[in-house]
Amino acid sequence: MYQKVGAMRNLIISYKKLPETLRTAFHALYPEGYDDVAFEFEVPAKKLIYRAVRMNFDGVSYLIKVDQRPKIKESWMEDEW
Repeated sequence: MYQKVGAMRNLIISYKKLPETLRTAFHALYPEGYDDVAFEFEVPAKKLIYRAVRMNFDGVSYLIKVDQRPKIKESWMEDEW
Protein backbone atom coordinates (compact mmCIF):
# COMPACT_ATOMS: atom_id res chain seq x y z
CA MET A 1 0.00 0.00 0.00
CA TYR A 2 1.01 3.54 -0.64
CA GLN A 3 1.06 6.05 2.14
CA LYS A 4 0.43 9.67 1.30
CA VAL A 5 3.26 11.89 2.46
CA GLY A 6 2.52 15.53 3.28
CA ALA A 7 2.23 17.51 0.09
CA MET A 8 4.79 20.21 -0.54
CA ARG A 9 3.37 23.70 -0.99
CA ASN A 10 4.17 25.48 -4.23
CA LEU A 11 4.50 29.27 -4.27
CA ILE A 12 5.35 31.77 -6.97
CA ILE A 13 7.00 34.93 -5.69
CA SER A 14 8.97 37.83 -7.08
CA TYR A 15 12.58 38.21 -5.96
CA LYS A 16 11.74 41.78 -4.90
CA LYS A 17 9.14 40.46 -2.42
CA LEU A 18 11.30 37.71 -0.86
CA PRO A 19 11.60 37.89 2.93
CA GLU A 20 15.14 38.37 4.20
CA THR A 21 15.48 34.73 5.34
CA LEU A 22 14.62 33.48 1.85
CA ARG A 23 16.89 36.03 0.22
CA THR A 24 19.78 34.81 2.38
CA ALA A 25 19.00 31.18 1.48
CA PHE A 26 18.76 32.13 -2.21
CA HIS A 27 22.22 33.70 -2.18
CA ALA A 28 23.64 30.73 -0.24
CA LEU A 29 22.15 28.30 -2.79
CA TYR A 30 23.40 30.28 -5.81
CA PRO A 31 26.60 32.05 -4.67
CA GLU A 32 28.01 32.12 -8.22
CA GLY A 33 24.74 33.30 -9.79
CA TYR A 34 21.71 31.52 -11.18
CA ASP A 35 22.17 31.86 -14.96
CA ASP A 36 22.74 28.11 -15.39
CA VAL A 37 19.50 27.13 -13.63
CA ALA A 38 17.16 29.95 -14.64
CA PHE A 39 14.43 29.29 -17.18
CA GLU A 40 11.77 31.33 -18.94
CA PHE A 41 8.02 30.95 -18.98
CA GLU A 42 5.25 32.95 -20.59
CA VAL A 43 2.10 34.38 -19.07
CA PRO A 44 -0.10 34.85 -22.16
CA ALA A 45 -2.79 36.95 -20.47
CA LYS A 46 -0.18 39.53 -19.43
CA LYS A 47 1.95 39.17 -22.60
CA LEU A 48 5.04 38.88 -20.41
CA ILE A 49 7.93 36.46 -20.33
CA TYR A 50 9.37 35.77 -16.88
CA ARG A 51 12.79 34.43 -15.98
CA ALA A 52 12.62 32.28 -12.86
CA VAL A 53 14.56 29.96 -10.55
CA ARG A 54 13.28 27.06 -8.44
CA MET A 55 14.19 26.77 -4.77
CA ASN A 56 13.01 24.47 -1.98
CA PHE A 57 13.05 25.88 1.54
CA ASP A 58 11.36 24.60 4.72
CA GLY A 59 9.00 22.25 2.89
CA VAL A 60 7.91 24.85 0.34
CA SER A 61 8.79 24.75 -3.36
CA TYR A 62 9.31 28.32 -4.56
CA LEU A 63 9.29 29.57 -8.12
CA ILE A 64 11.17 32.85 -7.80
CA LYS A 65 10.64 35.37 -10.59
CA VAL A 66 13.95 37.17 -11.04
CA ASP A 67 13.28 39.13 -14.22
CA GLN A 68 10.54 39.91 -16.72
CA ARG A 69 10.25 41.33 -20.20
CA PRO A 70 7.38 42.04 -22.57
CA LYS A 71 6.61 39.47 -25.22
CA ILE A 72 7.49 40.88 -28.60
CA LYS A 73 6.04 39.40 -31.75
CA GLU A 74 8.91 38.52 -33.99
CA SER A 75 7.38 39.41 -37.33
CA TRP A 76 10.77 39.59 -39.03
CA MET A 77 10.94 35.79 -38.86
CA GLU A 78 7.62 35.45 -40.64
CA ASP A 79 8.81 37.73 -43.47
CA GLU A 80 11.83 35.56 -44.14
CA TRP A 81 9.85 32.34 -44.43
